[in-house]
Amino acid sequence: MIKKTEFTDNLNMTHLDRKVYIVILNHKGSYDTTECLESILQLNYFNYQVIVIDNSETDLPFQILIDWASLKKIKFDNTIEKNLDLSINKSQIVFVKAEKNKGFAAGNNIALNAILNTKELDSYIWLLNNDTVVDKESLKEQISYLERNENSKIGILGGKLIYYYKKDTLQAVGGKFNKKFYISSHIGEGESIDKLKSEFDKIDYVIGASMFVTYKFLADAGVLCEDFFLFYEELDWAYRAKKKGWSLDSCLESLVFHKEGATIGSSYNSKQKSLFSEINVFKSRKIFVEKYYNLGFKFYISSLLLILNRVRKGKFKLGLELLKITFYK
Repeated sequence: MIKKTEFTDNLNMTHLDRKVYIVILNHKGSYDTTECLESILQLNYFNYQVIVIDNSETDLPFQILIDWASLKKIKFDNTIEKNLDLSINKSQIVFVKAEKNKGFAAGNNIALNAILNTKELDSYIWLLNNDTVVDKESLKEQISYLERNENSKIGILGGKLIYYYKKDTLQAVGGKFNKKFYISSHIGEGESIDKLKSEFDKIDYVIGASMFVTYKFLADAGVLCEDFFLFYEELDWAYRAKKKGWSLDSCLESLVFHKEGATIGSSYNSKQKSLFSEINVFKSRKIFVEKYYNLGFKFYISSLLLILNRVRKGKFKLGLELLKITFYK
């Protein structure tokens, strides 16, 4: 860790004193999670607490995390979901065993609700995918960015997502939502990491792999919507943020290296998408469209086109499953 005085020229002291809660959801990906934690421990920031929620179906992934922290001689707490209390669990890392796997939003909400209970109005919250590795300056850069843009009322701030296995290539700087087909895409995917922010389109939402928010935003907009088991929850959060008068932005000085879909096989490379991932994309897409638009002619035609594209690639079993999701409750 570095001392506060080493970068006080960049940040107001009150911002340096603010607590940052870093939330990580672990689902059978403990070795990725420990690598993520290793990078967090190298951050050039002093006042943070990591809350790791494990919603794996067995106890082994949770035990791997505890064994790692014990071996590293890191001070930690471990508890179960119903006993999580951040007025008691004050160690640098808190491992929490969820009662069951209710999806991405529900898993993160275990931590988010506990954070809301702290009433720390000036705190920050950083939601990170467990298959990420962060640059040591990434947290400080996000805080600095929010301070420089205080008048913009930024609700959700993203970072520069870079492919973990191809570190000269962007995964995304944000997301775009196509209202014609009701599908989302990554802005900057496959581009050089040196491309300027001004060269990218304005983002419609912040990618869920790295979402940085303030306590005030969380208290105003609410936690993630648990109607979505997986996917579209970050787009839903963005829509709710905008309705509340918050803006969205990306801090491209904050570097986050993402393995992308390590747990669920959700790579944007369609050849690597798992059946589980594809099915949940369609389920969440339908929930989102019904919530913010309507399940009318445009939805069903666009769905059929998307299904036909998968059938054309020989994914007949997937096509049948997606038809069921589209036309039946």
